[in-house]
Amino acid sequence: MKSRLNFKHLLVVIILPFVSLSTIAGTVTPTSGQDKIEALKAEIKKDPKNTKLVVQLAQEFYTQKDYEKVTLLLWKQIDKLDRQAILLLAKAHEARQETGDMIRALNNLISKNDKDFEAYSLLGNAYTMQKKPKEALENYKLAIESNPKFEPPYNALMKMYENRQPPNYYEMRILAQDMIDNMGKKAEYLAKLCEINTNDGTFEAGVNSCRETIQKDPKIADAHVNLGLSMKGMGDDDKAKATLKKAADSFPKSEFAQYTYGHLLEEDKSSIEAMKYFKVGSEADPKSARSWLGLATTSFDIKKYEVALIAYKNACKYDKKNAVAFRKATTVLRNSRVSEWVGKFESASENCTF
Repeated sequence: MKSRLNFKHLLVVIILPFVSLSTIAGTVTPTSGQDKIEALKAEIKKDPKNTKLVVQLAQEFYTQKDYEKVTLLLWKQIDKLDRQAILLLAKAHEARQETGDMIRALNNLISKNDKDFEAYSLLGNAYTMQKKPKEALENYKLAIESNPKFEPPYNALMKMYENRQPPNYYEMRILAQDMIDNMGKKAEYLAKLCEINTNDGTFEAGVNSCRETIQKDPKIADAHVNLGLSMKGMGDDDKAKATLKKAADSFPKSEFAQYTYGHLLEEDKSSIEAMKYFKVGSEADPKSARSWLGLATTSFDIKKYEVALIAYKNACKYDKKNAVAFRKATTVLRNSRVSEWVGKFESASENCTF
């Protein structure tokens, strides 16, 4: 009897590693997106009129970024779809940049509910993609009116105002204040107001809003930099310099902080110190043309031509407008008869064209 039990125990030990727990339980649960898709297809084959299953399948296709299949599935069921399914359809068209179909789907929603804030917000996106700013603006505003606590249309409007030439700081300030009033004093909203005030030259308001941001969240690097810039704008140069230095030293991964303090030092003719901050700025953001240019001009100024050449090349790589500064440096070398570097600068600067 004992030997028979031992044999059974041995058999279980041998078999178990090759049998999944789900098999023992008599069920198989799909473990991947593709498994779920195949399982849903099988269920739909048994019950082709089950809209709920069709929407679940569309959601799986959306998760896998197979947006075309989402649209093909859902349009066939359009009269049976609920709000969330139509929003999914619109988002799939958005991902495919099919703005006409996107608008058609969203108008279907708005015809049922003229206060559908998500539909208005997505319509704004569609018109933005069509480069119709008037219609986009109108729909974003309708989205905010329908739900003042829904964030996406605020962000989209902010981007529209910011991308104008020049940026519409007046509207941006109103929008940022609306976000604070309607959704609370979140650090990111305060930081945006701080940035707007600084860039618009309303420096006293900038100092106040930047300080409030820092009090809310001291880890927002841009708020410290904008505080320093607002102080500088008010003529408080010593406080500004100390604030910008602290920002640069505290946030080595902020290109904005490194560049801003480096630029201040360069204006003060402190090229050796400025070069250090521009270098850290180029490391924080290797594609920052301005930090590379700052590193180029300051290293060139102290005759570190090897560093300057690399920096000028990168400054030009990320912004062809820096070709002018590169050629100017080449001319200085030629006039100064620094023969060792003239040829290298000439050939590299000639390759830097608009």
